[in-house]
Amino acid sequence: MRFFLDLYSMPNSLHTIISALLSNKNPDANIAPEYQHLTDTVRFYHTTISQYISYYNKLPDWGKLRFLKRVHFFKNSKEFHYLNLESIPEMPVLVSASAVQLTFGLRSYLLPFFKNIYLTADAYKAKYFEELTVGHVSTTGIYIAWKYFLEGFSNDNDGVNTALHEMAHALRHQSQMKEFGMDTDFNPDFAKYMQQYGPVLIQAFMNRRSFLRNYAFTDFEEFWAVSVEAFFEMPAELKQYLPGIFSTLCEVLNQDPLTEKKIFSL
Repeated sequence: MRFFLDLYSMPNSLHTIISALLSNKNPDANIAPEYQHLTDTVRFYHTTISQYISYYNKLPDWGKLRFLKRVHFFKNSKEFHYLNLESIPEMPVLVSASAVQLTFGLRSYLLPFFKNIYLTADAYKAKYFEELTVGHVSTTGIYIAWKYFLEGFSNDNDGVNTALHEMAHALRHQSQMKEFGMDTDFNPDFAKYMQQYGPVLIQAFMNRRSFLRNYAFTDFEEFWAVSVEAFFEMPAELKQYLPGIFSTLCEVLNQDPLTEKKIFSL
């Protein structure tokens, strides 16, 4: 737990490390030797996440610092399992980063009910699903097919992102469990979001089309997860075509992906 302690005991050094990394400088020259482990860890997190997740790259420096801290704490709060898949160090970092992206504006972001995260190589057969699936959430944990995780972040403007989709389901389940706690405003804000569902559903049926992909209209839970995908990957279009959905998602998640700093207030 050394890195856990270092994050709180040396904020100035941590800022120095990240600032150096962001300016393509070597932070080692300005960091005491006892913090080499911290430097190496932050460098690995930053390099890994910046290669895959454009959301992170668009954050200001203070936002990147907040993001990296949260990735570490989220990752260390989970057990990662690899099913017919050889693990590499980047996997838990990137999966944690996908959860942090979703919950970046929330105080409660660790999703403590879900202790286990399972990664599979490809689509898989799951209990209660007739067809192969690329991800699901159950009482046993969060499941994501790694192939589709990578596809989701390789194209970040098509409104399809398996990781964000499943993390949205996990956040929704978490919000219904009072014993695990959520931000004070989350459920009241979510109630406002739910009021948007009926009109959008009626509009889609009447027009036989919608800005959201068809899977959104499977049921309310899928509508929520798909609209979260669109919120992050096509925010300008979502705001244009479904402004009520966009504005209430901003309230629920306490962030606006169209702004530089993303989050509103804490």
